[in-house]
Amino acid sequence: MAKISYRESHKYQGKGDEYEAYYRSDAWEKFLWSREQEIILRILDKYLAGKEIHLLDFACGTGRIAGLLESRVKTSTGIDVSGSMLAIARKKLKRTEIIEADITKENVLARRKFNLITAFRFFLNAEPELRSLAIKALVELLDEEGYLVFNNHHSLGSPWIKLLYARHLRKNPEGTFNVMSIEQMKNLVKDVGLEIVEIYPAGFFHPPKVPVSCRLNRAIDNLACRLMFLSRFSENPIAVCRRRKGHVSDSPESRKYTLEGQ
Repeated sequence: MAKISYRESHKYQGKGDEYEAYYRSDAWEKFLWSREQEIILRILDKYLAGKEIHLLDFACGTGRIAGLLESRVKTSTGIDVSGSMLAIARKKLKRTEIIEADITKENVLARRKFNLITAFRFFLNAEPELRSLAIKALVELLDEEGYLVFNNHHSLGSPWIKLLYARHLRKNPEGTFNVMSIEQMKNLVKDVGLEIVEIYPAGFFHPPKVPVSCRLNRAIDNLACRLMFLSRFSENPIAVCRRRKGHVSDSPESRKYTLEGQ
């Protein structure tokens, strides 16, 4: 049986309702979303304070990121290939332009530029070819002084993800269990002339099939984010990227990853 491409996997009717139900009910995902919201707002304060923000939320799904930011930005645009996901986004979002399209195939945003592009829960899940096509399309839409912010919710640095991935390879090597390393994140953006200027780690304690309270997870995240050497063990690192200035520098600044706690 042929594998369904990531492009097609979200297009069926009912996907939007399934997605919303899962992310509202799963304790770990609810915790990660709370951390993601904090981090995204911190990024706005640090990198875009005092600026008019023109947001593109790529692979916007049901509109979580756009919903968080649309009252804080000058313009908000969400784009996705899933009609069922966007149907939910249209009900939630008040001032976001919503577009159903595939920017790797359709040049629907030609001549537009955005100084903030977000892409959450996309690059990890996409096939390598689709990752490459998408990042190339996004960099064409990024303002010269803009920032691309994306996450990797199955980082191979996480001991829990390593455990699950090893089990997957042992039991179901032909199946799909996507993982991505920090090095792969760096290479993904480097190939299109971007650089990661900062990584915010989120989500450290996620033992398989063991329920952990949000309060305990938050306490662990608080501690881990203050101990910089633990950053590589984060399950859900969030990267802030910008255009490289000329030749890639090998200075300490270009290699720095700042860790943010609470």
